[in-house]
Amino acid sequence: MTLARLRLDGQPTNEDIRLADRWWRRAIGLLATTQLARPSGLWLAPCASIHTFGMRLTIDIVFVGRDGVVLKVVPRLRPWRMAGCRGAHAVLELREGLAQALGLRPGRHVSLAAPDAFKEL
Repeated sequence: MTLARLRLDGQPTNEDIRLADRWWRRAIGLLATTQLARPSGLWLAPCASIHTFGMRLTIDIVFVGRDGVVLKVVPRLRPWRMAGCRGAHAVLELREGLAQALGLRPGRHVSLAAPDAFKEL
């Protein structure tokens, strides 16, 4: 499992994010996940829409443009739902309530960094 540290407006957060950068990782996503504590979420790229069919968790969804700018936030998406955003390049799936706790909203910038060195990915 590849992990990265979430950065918000260029500053590191304490949230580790799992990367789903291959088709089979994106296909599996969070289906087998029963809780999101560590890591706090999943980064799917490329991706512009998601579903929660078969999931057991309610999650926050953050749609991100190619430039890292947040385009749309869908808080508390329950199982058996869908969400999408035209123009999104990546989707950040977070544990329920974390998007609000981090102050994620359209216009903010998110990126990922290596957990130890904080080197941009």
